[in-house]
Amino acid sequence: MPRTLSGWKARRYAQALLLSAAQRGELERIEAEVNSLDELFARSPQLVKFLAQPLIPFAEKERRLRQRLGDRVSPITLHFLLSIVRHKRIEAFGHIVRVFNDLLREYRGEVVAEVRTALPLTEEERATVVQRLQEITGKRILLTETVDPSLIGGMRIVFGDKLLDLSVRGHLERIRERLRQVYLAPPNSEEGNAAFGNPKP
Repeated sequence: MPRTLSGWKARRYAQALLLSAAQRGELERIEAEVNSLDELFARSPQLVKFLAQPLIPFAEKERRLRQRLGDRVSPITLHFLLSIVRHKRIEAFGHIVRVFNDLLREYRGEVVAEVRTALPLTEEERATVVQRLQEITGKRILLTETVDPSLIGGMRIVFGDKLLDLSVRGHLERIRERLRQVYLAPPNSEEGNAAFGNPKP
C-alpha cells in the first residue's frame, strides 16, 4: 500500500530534487525520469518490497538499482532514488513525486484546472475557459477534462483550492437548498415572508 510522509518531509525531498535539477538545467529530464520510476514501482510491487526490506543491506539494493537502471537515468535522479532507499522511504516514493510535480508547476507558474462537463468541450469553449482562468490566476493553465453526464449541462471547474460550479445540477441544488431553508423558516419570519411575497406583519 502506498505510504505518505508528513508534509514537510516530503517537501524537503522534493525541494532538494527541484533545486538540483534547476541548477543543472535538467528539469524536463528529471521530471520525465522520476515519473517513469513512479510508474515502474506501481507496476512492480516486488521491487518495492525488495527495496523496503530492512534485512537486505543497502549496498545490495544500490547494486541492484545501478544494474537495472544503468545509464538510463541521470546522476541526479539516481542519487535522489538512492537517498530515498537509504532513508527507508521507498514506499512513499509516489507521494514525494507528486509533491515534486506540484512544486515544479509552481516553479513554472502553472496551475492545473480540472473541468467537468456534461458534454465534451469544443475547441472554442476550451480556449475560452483557459483564457478566463489565466486572467483570474495570472498563471499558465494546464487543463484536464472529464465528461460527467450527471451535471446535465454547464461545467464545474476546480483549480487550486477553488471551485466554480457553473453546472445545471449545481444550480438546481442551490435552488433546492434555498427552498429547503424557506420551508424550514418560521411562518412569520422575515425570510419566509420575503420568499412568498407576503408583506411584513
